[in-house]
Amino acid sequence: MSGTMSDVADIDCIELVELVTEYLDAALSDTDRIRFEHHVEACPGCAEILEQFRVVVTMTGALRPDDAVGLPPGTRARMLAVFRDWRVTRS
Repeated sequence: MSGTMSDVADIDCIELVELVTEYLDAALSDTDRIRFEHHVEACPGCAEILEQFRVVVTMTGALRPDDAVGLPPGTRARMLAVFRDWRVTRS
């Protein structure tokens, strides 16, 4: 672990939400991971958000392409476009 309490700056709730998928993907630097975990330990609201993300990841990991059959026409394509646009803006 490269970060220590003295060199770990606080993060706020908004930054935590922006980092949650990277945290779940184990893609944060050691320092950011420590900052993230310290915030979650001290903030019940963010701890709940993290748990909700974990549930969504677990549930969506079990979805199959055929599960989208019941969506209204065009919904799947619009959702994929929004996700792709979001990924581009995050890069």
